[in-house]
Amino acid sequence: MAVRIMVRGVVVAAVSAGAAVPMVLLGAPNAAADPCPTGTARVFLANSTNSCQGAGTVRYTDAPVSKVCSMASTDVTIVIETNIKKRPRHEVQVHNGRCASFDFRTQIGNSVTVSPN
Repeated sequence: MAVRIMVRGVVVAAVSAGAAVPMVLLGAPNAAADPCPTGTARVFLANSTNSCQGAGTVRYTDAPVSKVCSMASTDVTIVIETNIKKRPRHEVQVHNGRCASFDFRTQIGNSVTVSPN
């Protein structure tokens, strides 16, 4: 819970400071706070829900993706489609316990692909 609040605070602060959108924060491993099985990823949505995703590709339509954490032995590719003309598509890869956060207010589509490594 504290990790989720901290990430949201950092995103709000960065957006308030005029950071480029969509914002991506790549940091030290912090997926251990919300563990899923090895070979999966934890996907956080803007509606405050999250779930473990196994191998394969999922498009999240219930709510935009706000954060994705890979678990151990996992490669994750996140594709975010935005309504920003200069950057309509953004792809981020995270591996082995790393996380990335996204500005969900500009998302019009997304997909998360998980591959155990």
